[in-house]
Amino acid sequence: MKRRAASPPARNRRAPAARSSREQLLDVRVRRSTALRQRNHRALSVIFGIVLWVALAAGTVFGFRAITNKFFLENPEYNLRVVTANLDDLMSKDDALRISGIVPGRNIFRTDLGAAERAFRAIDQIDTVTIQRDWPDTITIKLTKRAPVAWLARAGGDFSADHALLLDAAGHTMRPYRVEPEYWRLPVIFISDPALIEQRDALAVADLQAALDLLAARAQRPASLLGIRSINVTKGYSLDVTDANKATITFAPQDPGPQLDRLQKLLENCRETGRQLDTVNLIPKKYTPVRFLLVSMQDAPAPSGRTNRKSAN
Repeated sequence: MKRRAASPPARNRRAPAARSSREQLLDVRVRRSTALRQRNHRALSVIFGIVLWVALAAGTVFGFRAITNKFFLENPEYNLRVVTANLDDLMSKDDALRISGIVPGRNIFRTDLGAAERAFRAIDQIDTVTIQRDWPDTITIKLTKRAPVAWLARAGGDFSADHALLLDAAGHTMRPYRVEPEYWRLPVIFISDPALIEQRDALAVADLQAALDLLAARAQRPASLLGIRSINVTKGYSLDVTDANKATITFAPQDPGPQLDRLQKLLENCRETGRQLDTVNLIPKKYTPVRFLLVSMQDAPAPSGRTNRKSAN
């Protein structure tokens, strides 16, 4: 059986020498210097990376601009030479170029089509706008105008196109850009204050819609003998229509179709008998109050073209 060698007595072991405070201070300073050097190295690396990426981005931007200018913006092949305009007879081509700011001869890429479209949409009579580039030197403009069905004017005043608005079938108000000859034959809808329509006042809009419904029902009856010259909606409970013969016809705001059918029979009877209407009230459904004009031989038209109007129930 082997014996272990006895370890030397504890007193014979050599204890490590204790470090002096000077050596510890030097060690701390060396570590601080190393950490500072590493931190500065990392900061320089980050700054260098940022500068490199900025330089690459700037070079890409300047390079892209140089290529764009050379091959597109300063290339005479892309100068505007042709402007195709389909303007729906609303304006001339020169007017369209002036309004849109499109200049023939200018580079096609320097033309702001968005600004041109906004300029056209500022005109109330324009319904749709399409502007597109057709490479390499053509711009196409296509406009469609709103189709007016009536004028909108203030009741109690003299009608003037300078102070009246046009209306389409949907009730959209528009200030006339160009008044066509056929617009003078459109009926006039008189309202207490046209500004209420633009402000979307509920009552004013309801009255206007009743008048538009009457016009739409009349348009669906091409054989109708009623020629509407004006509609007064200021009463609210009725529509007072003046026809081409200056007769006054009172409609209820609702269900214009049956009322037009009853009026058609009455007008056909007047055409057969030679009588002329003075006033008609279509609001009662069981009977229709009618007053006719009587023209005697003594009331024949004077040289001035005027006729004396007498009425009979």
